[in-house]
Amino acid sequence: TAQFKVVGPDHPVTAIVGEEIVLPCHLSPRMSAENMEVMWFRSQLFPFVHRYSDGKDQYGQQMPEYRERTELLKDGLTNGSVALRIFSIGLSDEGQYSCFVQDGIFYEEALLELKVAGQYLVS
Repeated sequence: TAQFKVVGPDHPVTAIVGEEIVLPCHLSPRMSAENMEVMWFRSQLFPFVHRYSDGKDQYGQQMPEYRERTELLKDGLTNGSVALRIFSIGLSDEGQYSCFVQDGIFYEEALLELKVAGQYLVS
């Protein structure tokens, strides 16, 4: 089992309502996460925002409000990137996210903050 750190951005990520956002997160040192378990969650592990395990996405206990709105960017997995894309951002998506990666019995996680800016209409 490899030892690694999970690293997220050290500043809040800002999204705009209705658009999509990529929440960046990667392993340090850079190593493949293809065979690891990757979970993105809010205040608790279950239900989760997105889960990748056994080499594929797992939707069993996904939070209903994220159904069909998340995508783990698998192109980066071999390089240690476990970034998550969220589509059609809403105000309720604002807040803290945990990026959790487990390899065997070893796991680490990083916290990141998502800020959501509204599309303000001038009447």
